[in-house]
Amino acid sequence: MKCFVCGNKIGLLDDKGFTRDHQFICYKDINKLFNTDKAHKHIVPADFKKEINQMTSTAILESFSQRTNGKLFCPYCGSGNVQPLGQHHKNFSAGKAIGGVVLTGGVGAVAGFLGKNTKQTDFVCMNCGKQFEK
Repeated sequence: MKCFVCGNKIGLLDDKGFTRDHQFICYKDINKLFNTDKAHKHIVPADFKKEINQMTSTAILESFSQRTNGKLFCPYCGSGNVQPLGQHHKNFSAGKAIGGVVLTGGVGAVAGFLGKNTKQTDFVCMNCGKQFEK
């Protein structure tokens, strides 16, 4: 079998992704797709496999071409019709809560709920309705 993105052969013992339209993708292209290095020849993380299984091969190819153009796109359907939902926040922090209690008493526990902004923004695709982070 071959990777539909790069055309390289995928060995029988190699781990791979499988798209919704039954196409295989190699670990190298999975790393490129998710901008990571967590996928390896014999181990592709289950969360990556699950996401790829919801995507079509057309959407993945579109994402590679749009990535080179610098356009924002939906990683599930490949559409450029996306809207921002807002800045991504981290959840409750026990460390902040303990620090707040030590410094100000019981009221300081509220500090644990103060979210820290990350560099990621949440988006929603107006075509397929799925949410994603960039």
